[in-house]
Amino acid sequence: MDDATLTLRLCRLLARLPGWAFREDGTDYTANEVGIFYGAIGADPDRAIGVRVYGTTDEDISTRRAQLRIRGAKYQRVSADRLADLAKTVLHGLSRVGGINDIRRISMTPLGADNNGREERTENYEIILDNPEASS
Repeated sequence: MDDATLTLRLCRLLARLPGWAFREDGTDYTANEVGIFYGAIGADPDRAIGVRVYGTTDEDISTRRAQLRIRGAKYQRVSADRLADLAKTVLHGLSRVGGINDIRRISMTPLGADNNGREERTENYEIILDNPEASS
């Protein structure tokens, strides 16, 4: 599975949560939705998550890492943390789904508030793929 396919799969998995949306066509999110972005987070909505795969090596094509950049609602200190908890319920421990063998959260970092008073944090996950190329 290539990085783009994995990133899209993670975005779609997160979009299963009620009120969370992934707009692959780039249409705008509503203010009530948690917007899921491939890569960089857009200016709107306030509550948003950017998904990016990183840390791949040519030696181990069955393991990837992914980072979620999570942004909470304006002036709500706990909002990003609560979004992270929900994302973890979807991803952490996921097994045998869509070419993914296992996902584990390995770290998080609080980033503080942006210029609009929206708290941010990052979550890092290790992903083991069901990757037939890796066993050859």
